[in-house]
Amino acid sequence: MNTIDKIKQDIKTNIESIYSQKIDDFDLDIPPQEELGDYAFPCFDLAKKLSKNPVELAKELADKYQTGEFINNTKNVGPYLNIFVNNDFVKESINEIIKNKKFGQSKFGKNKKVLIEFSGPNTNKPQHIGHVRNDCLGQSLVNIYRATGYKTVAVNIINDRGIHIIKSMLAWQKFAKGETPESSGIKGDHLVGKYYVKFGQLLKEEENEYYSTKNINLADLENLERKKVEEEFLQQSPLMVEARKMLIAWENNDPEIRKLWKMMNDWVYVGYDKTYHDLGIEFDHLDFESENYLLGKNIIEEGLKNKVFFKKEDGSVWIDLSDEGLDEKLVLRSDGTSVYITQDLGTAHRRYKKFKFNSLIYVVANEQDYHFKVLFLILKKLGYTWAESLYHLSYGMFSLPGGKIKSREGKTADADELIVTMIAQAKEIMAKAEKKITTSEKENREIARIVGLGALKFFILGANPQKNIVFKPEESISFDGYTGTFIQYTHARISTILSKADKISKISKIKDFDFNKEEKKLTKFLLMFTNTIQKSAINQNPSLLTQYLFDLAKTYNNFYQQHSVLNADNKDTKQIRLSISKLTKQVLKDGLALLGIEAPDVM
Repeated sequence: MNTIDKIKQDIKTNIESIYSQKIDDFDLDIPPQEELGDYAFPCFDLAKKLSKNPVELAKELADKYQTGEFINNTKNVGPYLNIFVNNDFVKESINEIIKNKKFGQSKFGKNKKVLIEFSGPNTNKPQHIGHVRNDCLGQSLVNIYRATGYKTVAVNIINDRGIHIIKSMLAWQKFAKGETPESSGIKGDHLVGKYYVKFGQLLKEEENEYYSTKNINLADLENLERKKVEEEFLQQSPLMVEARKMLIAWENNDPEIRKLWKMMNDWVYVGYDKTYHDLGIEFDHLDFESENYLLGKNIIEEGLKNKVFFKKEDGSVWIDLSDEGLDEKLVLRSDGTSVYITQDLGTAHRRYKKFKFNSLIYVVANEQDYHFKVLFLILKKLGYTWAESLYHLSYGMFSLPGGKIKSREGKTADADELIVTMIAQAKEIMAKAEKKITTSEKENREIARIVGLGALKFFILGANPQKNIVFKPEESISFDGYTGTFIQYTHARISTILSKADKISKISKIKDFDFNKEEKKLTKFLLMFTNTIQKSAINQNPSLLTQYLFDLAKTYNNFYQQHSVLNADNKDTKQIRLSISKLTKQVLKDGLALLGIEAPDVM
């Protein structure tokens, strides 16, 4: 039983003794002002059980409370029983953290398996900055769930088929003259993206000529009429006709088309591997749309038999979700071909059969909110009990000040460009900073990489996932404020302090040490690490962890500004402060690692 659990048990014992009432486990709050106490027990639930006023209950509980080994005294503050801990609590807590080689990790999710699907790129272009937010969110969740004891499987579904892939292939076939990543020196995913843009440009030229010939001005048309005219253009467009022919050839396993498709996709995969490596992204399982797009048809047939779906006169299959506040949804076309929801039904079913997961989290932007509502609802109507364990982590848009990304027009801020920009930005900031430690050029490059990518990831993960965020690289790297750089710098500062210290001795033999309020506050913050990781997993929200690390770094810096570590008044004080510093360094490093951020020892 750890120190916090002992405090909780002490409260439970007192409640049972005074009221003959057992209570379930609970979380302790932290009072808003230090003078109000170290921890606070909210009395609302207990008051409800006992039919008492929570303020009066808190006062009565404080008056009758019998303090245990770690509690100095208690008092009520409104409906809260506030606890004041003693020096033994602080010392024992420090020893507890020191002994725990895996401090922060827990068995909260033991014997449970979670699948986390994220990234999901299309193999017709490089990943853009929207993927960067997705990648960082997904990987941080994988790390956080693993730290809480879940068996976690990181899944990537790669969209490697369809008309958008064919567009790149057709343009390459027509205009590339055999160009390859090796011959051009262009990264594979960028080379394929180049021809996707080329197709878009040529299609735009055809479109302009078509409207000009027919004397059509789209601006003069209503929405429905405009869509009809645009569809008419696409149906007769020579480029699109050729692209659709190539898609049919691909679906019919034409050997030449399949060979071209595999070659260009392989270029993209090599490019993606480099981007994933640079961002620290790893997957345990890959799904490919080319292998999944025929899945789900058997589920539709079964659903028709059980009258979950219905068939219209043209042979198309639908589901009516109007009772749930949605509408009718197509699940199979009249020609028997799948739509996206069909293969997603099949993919989810196949994943459950393969992994027997306890939960599956889809990390996908909020543009797909409706799709996942429909997907989950259909699976539940089909009678799959595991559908209750599907979650959509819906996150907001991630953009640069220039606005939304339009890949087909070449207006894209790709992931690789952003990585280079962040490292360059870090070099520039570091060049202006006052240097207290001499480092080589090689070390400077490595520190710039760590700082630049750390700033990017912290900015992304530091916001609630649901929020839209506009990223300004120059504002994300700062040695002050809510940034990854501030936390990394605090870690580096502690590393420097510890490097100047003699061997750190065990503090378990130190007797009757009187901890000051800054040492006590820092220790209490360290104790919150495990619970913060658990809350981040439960809420699927890494920003709870980023806020904790920022607050911990602030708390340490405040402690350091007021109290010397290396020049403490006596040997015992020095050893206590070195121990607390070492633990803070470790928690900062481990916490940043869960976010996919490295912690340099020198900055």
